[in-house]
Amino acid sequence: MLLISVRRRTPPTAQLDLIRRYIAVGKPVVGIRTASHAFVLRTGKPAEELADWPNWDEQVIGGSYTNHFGSGPITSVTAMQPEHPILRGVKLPFTSPSTLYQSNPLRAGAQALLTGAIPGQPAESVAWTFTRPDGGRTFYTSLGSPADFQDASFTRLLQNGIEWAAGTRPAK
Repeated sequence: MLLISVRRRTPPTAQLDLIRRYIAVGKPVVGIRTASHAFVLRTGKPAEELADWPNWDEQVIGGSYTNHFGSGPITSVTAMQPEHPILRGVKLPFTSPSTLYQSNPLRAGAQALLTGAIPGQPAESVAWTFTRPDGGRTFYTSLGSPADFQDASFTRLLQNGIEWAAGTRPAK
């Protein structure tokens, strides 16, 4: 299981090559929050000995992150696929203080599980699965600010998403 929770990092080329090889053979990936833009600099190119992955979100996460809405509004989270095994034991609806990411539209092969909404803005996907072209499974959620880890709904979602990506049965 590859768990990604970094933002705008350009690791040494050999390290990113290891991640590319892991993903290319269909291994499971779980991304939390800033993982949608894990290996993409905001501007410029990485230093010579470092590497980026500009299409990471599209190719591995299954989204199309462009930015986030401003801080302040609480995100209301509701189910798109309430019967999906990843949502077993997740008490819905719930709220999150995480800023709402602009991640739509999702890529072909992605299935939205949860949407988030704030006043005056369109709902955005906040948790989804993605069956990658390499056959691997990705679970991603744009939730995951520190306060979310205190919420039982979020931690159950994350546990179930990890189990789903790994190919084990999510807990009841």
